[in-house]
Amino acid sequence: MSTDEIRALPARPSKENLRKQAKRRAKADSLGLAEAQRRVAAGYGSKSWAELMRQVDALRGAVKPALSSLGQAAHDGDLETVRRLLREGHPVDGRPGEGGTPLWQACAGDAADEVRLAVVDTLLTAGANPRRDDSGETALHAAAKRGPLALVERLIRGESLEWQVDCKRRTALAVAKRGDAADKAAIVELLDRPVIRDPAFRAAIEAIHSGDIGGLKRLLDREPRLLRDRIVEPECYRQARRQQYFRDPKLFWFVANNPTLVKRMPANMVEVATAMIERAVDQADLDYALMLVMTSATARNQGLQVPLVKCLLKAGASPTTEAIDATLGHCEVAPVLALLETGHPMTAPIAAALGRLDVLPQLLKAASSHDIQRAFGLAAINDRTEAVRLTLDAGADPNQPMPVHTHCFALHQGALHDDVALLDLLLSRGARADLQDKLWGGTPLGWAIHQGKKRARAFLEEHLKGEKPRAAGSGMPGPQ
Repeated sequence: MSTDEIRALPARPSKENLRKQAKRRAKADSLGLAEAQRRVAAGYGSKSWAELMRQVDALRGAVKPALSSLGQAAHDGDLETVRRLLREGHPVDGRPGEGGTPLWQACAGDAADEVRLAVVDTLLTAGANPRRDDSGETALHAAAKRGPLALVERLIRGESLEWQVDCKRRTALAVAKRGDAADKAAIVELLDRPVIRDPAFRAAIEAIHSGDIGGLKRLLDREPRLLRDRIVEPECYRQARRQQYFRDPKLFWFVANNPTLVKRMPANMVEVATAMIERAVDQADLDYALMLVMTSATARNQGLQVPLVKCLLKAGASPTTEAIDATLGHCEVAPVLALLETGHPMTAPIAAALGRLDVLPQLLKAASSHDIQRAFGLAAINDRTEAVRLTLDAGADPNQPMPVHTHCFALHQGALHDDVALLDLLLSRGARADLQDKLWGGTPLGWAIHQGKKRARAFLEEHLKGEKPRAAGSGMPGPQ
């Protein structure tokens, strides 16, 4: 068969087989992948790789939602058209119902790697939201599955969340492990955070997680640097602007198991922490580990949270305002009660979060405007409706971002709690139902729909129709 002969596609063509053909052609003829794909497409009588992929879909009877012009151009890797459509004002995140944003289409499309990367860079620069999951997964999931590594890195720099799950509750890491990217191993390493390449550091972490005090002591005595050094993760994580509470970790932080890296912590974790403290843990690490312990779900579930808190306090750890806000912002009460037992002063934010209505009014009178706003946010996060009322009376603004969860507002929290009494109170005090959260662009009603909160959804839908919504006590129960 001559190189110019046009071949017919089989009755049930496989995109994966065609991709492999292009890769073999690129290797055999020393071509770039884009040129190899073009030549393979030409061999089947198609003008471009994208056209060949559409022919495959047609032969296989694939039924796909109609794409917007921008979504189609992104999927096809038509960079010039993408740029033109953006200049003309086409919405960068596409339109609802097209089966995936233009950013996802670019990552999941069939263009060559370098073309997909250029399209993704253009869309992110134009403000595309990488956390949208209209297709059932994010752009990062699609990139993790197929690669290349540079595309995954660009999405991380563009504020993708490596921990965000798809409709099957899979992270990008889980998808990458099952993917077929040429640089699969590098992608898996990048997404398997924290990224630790120092073998001595990794051995010390394994000793912490297994409760091997003797082995840990030997490692630390042999290499004291392990308590001082930070693990430096890949550059793309430092270039991301979002907050990452466990980025570039110190060894002592691992006593908290937060984030959850092992399903069960060793029962002797207090003794493990003590062995490290005896070898001179820095003050900043004591303080930060305290915050991690105070918000550790596994430490709480195993009954280790309060003992670890007391161990760290005895060693000189100091609870910062940030640590207390983070703890109460995750509805962790026991660690804060432990702090109060050791003499930490009761404050307006703490009282609001705990629902201590007996002391909150007096504390609010002496509180700064900043602390009143903190108290309001923590009360809303912890579903303390009466405490929210008191903070609003004291001057709190219902349309300021929440503490800790700064991407959302009090109405979002009310929707999440399915608490009609709280929603009614907030709306009556001027809370705006049209404010969108800063991560996913969802309104309070959107949150209620997404989380299946039926009472909140009905209440907010009535409000947005301009009707007088029913308050708690008129058929819609309030907080328990």
